[in-house]
Parts: sequence; structure tokens; C-alpha cells
Amino acid sequence: METIFNRLRDKEHESLRLLQEFVELESFSYDKSGVDKLGLHLIRKFSEFPIKTNVHKEEAFGNHLRFQLGDGENQILLISHLDTVYPKGTIETMPFSKEKGLVKGPGVIDIKASYVMVYHLFDLLQNTDLKNHQIVWLLTSDEEVGSPTGKAVVRKEAALSKAVLVLEPATDSGAVKTARKGGGKYTIEVTGVSAHAGLNPEDGANAIEELAYQITQIMAFADPRKGTTINTGEIRGGNLFNVVPDSARAEIDVRVLETSEVERIEAAFNSLSVRNSRAKLVVSGSVYRPPLVKTEQTGKLFQLAKTEASKLGIKYLEKMVGGGSDGNYAAETGCPVLDGLGPYGGGAHSPLEFLRTESIAERTAILYGLICQLFLLDEFGGDLI
Repeated sequence: METIFNRLRDKEHESLRLLQEFVELESFSYDKSGVDKLGLHLIRKFSEFPIKTNVHKEEAFGNHLRFQLGDGENQILLISHLDTVYPKGTIETMPFSKEKGLVKGPGVIDIKASYVMVYHLFDLLQNTDLKNHQIVWLLTSDEEVGSPTGKAVVRKEAALSKAVLVLEPATDSGAVKTARKGGGKYTIEVTGVSAHAGLNPEDGANAIEELAYQITQIMAFADPRKGTTINTGEIRGGNLFNVVPDSARAEIDVRVLETSEVERIEAAFNSLSVRNSRAKLVVSGSVYRPPLVKTEQTGKLFQLAKTEASKLGIKYLEKMVGGGSDGNYAAETGCPVLDGLGPYGGGAHSPLEFLRTESIAERTAILYGLICQLFLLDEFGGDLI
């Protein structure tokens, strides 16, 4: 294991050169041409390896990519994504840079460093006898916006897999993610009746007041004991202070840790009704991303990875996080999922996003060791399944 780690550390210059290539190919979720351009670059770059490549074409978002190393029936699924949260042109104000063991740039940690990991992983495995196994690397194009098209591909591949390893970044402290909250978004729209605030306010139906009432009802849906949180993130309404407003709307964020809470929350939102009978209420949305619940199998995957980390003298920790990923959709199939296996840094989704350079070699070595351990299990049975 130390030999592999040292070999990867010796390739740091190559790793950073590759990372710069990937980061400078901007791939904002809503920029299909940019996402597809990055995808084509990855296809060319990874053609160095004896792999099969498939493109899942999409119209509204970028195309999804599937790379396969090996032909065995037992599949290990690696998951990354192509898109970032940074609009086209961000690279001009937030250029790729290296300084004192840190690398900065848009998407450097979430998630383009994972491409470098897989590049080195395939290099290590390309001459290995995979026997009855295959490694599939799936890159969705719309993960940052909830995977509206990618989730179906994730579920399909996860259902065919014996284990799913998600290459999202680790936490800032380096912990992997054995559980994630599910997420939802609801829009609350109220239509009232406008009137003069001074002359005839009684003829109006104040949409903002009705919306405020609805928000107080919605906040009561939260249950911190079960990890269910509600956040009113955006409110709009009215136009002039002296006019009874005839419209108002709010965007509500929902996070759930327990699967049973999804049904309760959806029923609660569907039960909302107006207090002012002259107002109209429209509720739309759902809990679109299910929670990734830690299972016994997840725990066993974590222990395998922890064992590999210990060979390098690395303290390996686990954590539950509030944000979701494509790992949430993979877990719906019942396949064991371990998330946050990518490198670590900080500032994701912000102008301060950075990567700790040494974490590329460290997390690639652990990933390699984990996959080798999975190969050693008898057809992925025994202790894992």
C-alpha cells in the first residue's frame, strides 16, 4: 500500500497538470455545450486505457458518460459528475492557481479532482486481471441541480452493482460520508386581491399576510429530533407599500434524514389550506432526493476503507452530512454506498474553493486498496453482502 501511495505522490506534477486541464474546461450545470465539451475531453483523455465508453445523450442538460474497465459480471460503480455550480466565465475571475500545498479554482474540489483519481486508478488497474469484475465510472451532467435526468442512469447502474463508491469530496476534515440527508424544494404561491391600503383595505386580501401564515404552519413540520429541517430561503411579494398585495411566493428547502419522514413531509405540504377564504394557494414541489441512510453494509464498506487508510497511518473518520449527492439515488436500489471518497479541501461552491494537494495521492491510494479488497471477497458475498 505504501508503494502505491509513494508512486502516486511522485506523480503530483502530472496530477496537477491534469487537474488544471479539467478545471479550465468550465462546465456550469445549465451550459450544455460547456458540459459536453468537458465530456469529449475526458473521452479523449481516457482513451489511453482499454475501456469501453458510452454516452447517454440528453437535450436540456449535458450528456452523461459511462466508462467501463473490465468485462466481468460483478460490477463496482464509481460515481462523479461533470457539472459545477460556477457560470461560464468564472475562470477569468477565479483562475486555477497553486500555492503552498493548495490548489484553487472553480470546481477543483467539487468534483474535478476525482477525475485525476480515476485516471491514476485506471492506470494502476489496466494491467490487472479483473477476472469476474468490472469497474464502471459514471459521470452525470446535472448533479448540482438535483440530477433531474441523471438520477435514472444512477439508479440503473447501481442496481447492477455490488458496491457504489461515490467520489464526491470528503468533508473539510477528511471524513468520508456514510449518511446524507435527502432534500426537497417546495414553492408556495398565494394570490390575493389588491386594494388601496388607506381608502379601502377591507376590500383586499393580503397575499403577503396569507403567505406569512403559511410559513408559520410549514415551520412546524420540522422535527430536529429526527433530523428534519425546514428553511424558508426566498420570499417575494407586493410592489408598493400603500397597496394591499395580490401576490406573494416563497421557496422552501426541506432536509430529511429518515426515509419515513419523506411521506410525512409530502403529506403535510399537501394538507396546507388558506386561512383567508378570498385568497388562493398553490403548493408545488417534492422531496426529490431521498436520504442516504447508513446501513450495515455501508458500515462494512467503511471499515474496509478504514483498514486501507490505517496501512498509511491515516486516521479515517466517517460523518453524516446535510447535503445530498447522486449517492442518495444509488442507495435507493439497496446497493451498499460509501460517499465522500474524493480528496479534501474546503470552500466548495464559493470563490474560496480549494484542494489540499496531498489528498489526491492519499485518497487515490485508499480507493485502490478498497477496490482490491472488494476483489478479494468471494463474489462480493461473505462479509459485505
